[in-house]
Amino acid sequence: MSTAQAEPPPFLVPGMPFTAAELRAMERSGLVVHVVGDLYAPADRYPRAPDGRPTGREAGAGADAGVRWRAAAVRRLAGPVLAGPWAAMGLTAAWVHAGGEAPGVLEASVTRYHRRPLHPGAVTLRLEQSALALGRPAPGPGAEADVVVLHGLCCTTVPRTVEDLLRTGTGPAALRAAARLVPRCDPQRLRDRFEARRRRAGMADARRALEVLLDRPGRPG
Repeated sequence: MSTAQAEPPPFLVPGMPFTAAELRAMERSGLVVHVVGDLYAPADRYPRAPDGRPTGREAGAGADAGVRWRAAAVRRLAGPVLAGPWAAMGLTAAWVHAGGEAPGVLEASVTRYHRRPLHPGAVTLRLEQSALALGRPAPGPGAEADVVVLHGLCCTTVPRTVEDLLRTGTGPAALRAAARLVPRCDPQRLRDRFEARRRRAGMADARRALEVLLDRPGRPG
């Protein structure tokens, strides 16, 4: 996956120059695509999945283009609010990696305490204070780094994101997001990771959920 920062994607936001109502009307007419929060993109510039839908489950060059747009969107929304190192995680990281449903809440690991912003912007932030954003490797033999930089955005790796979704995620959205990511992982290495971290809170349920996903027809075994 490329980590280079190309020219920023041309997002449209209410008031620059179109109003929110105008952007919604343009979305209905197919001229723009709603990305996340209050960010829109020109329909002819936004990457699309093989089935024609905007950035669902891309393949090939389109996948990297989709990641670039989604990473830029998260940086655009969260960057001005967060101070110090931070990394996208949870459903936000899953969306950056694989597309699918845009998150209604941006989740991030931060290294310092943040007060709730007076003007939170287009999306709500859910923050977890930890050293994750510093990119320290996971504990244990054969541990891998838990953070990767995608087009300028620090983001949890695919295996770490699967772990977070199954360990702390609630509801069907977390399971759908994990199901999109599991095929990108080596099954045995994922099982080994979950086994090595079995003492973490929520890992018993996470391990059971992982086995269900790995046993689905068409998944790597």
